[in-house]
Amino acid sequence: MKEVRIDQRLLATVRKLAAAERREIGGAIAATQELFDSPHAHTGAGIRKLKGRWYEVRAGLALRIIFRECDDCLSFEFMGNHDDVQRFLKGAK
Repeated sequence: MKEVRIDQRLLATVRKLAAAERREIGGAIAATQELFDSPHAHTGAGIRKLKGRWYEVRAGLALRIIFRECDDCLSFEFMGNHDDVQRFLKGAK
């Protein structure tokens, strides 16, 4: 199981949310960590490959958390709706 790293800006954004939203985000991140090495389980967990090493996992209906696969970890870096994600990916390397 790969280690999880969370970007400080993302962490600051999550800390401002209500407790129920934080639990949902935490659950999505935990499920991603657990299921990431099982590609057939991705669909059920809401994990989807985007471009390059970038992926998204859904936390609720509208919220998406963007992460990338590193050699030794899953690095969670951004959170937003569909349009926010599209803007983020345009600038992502």
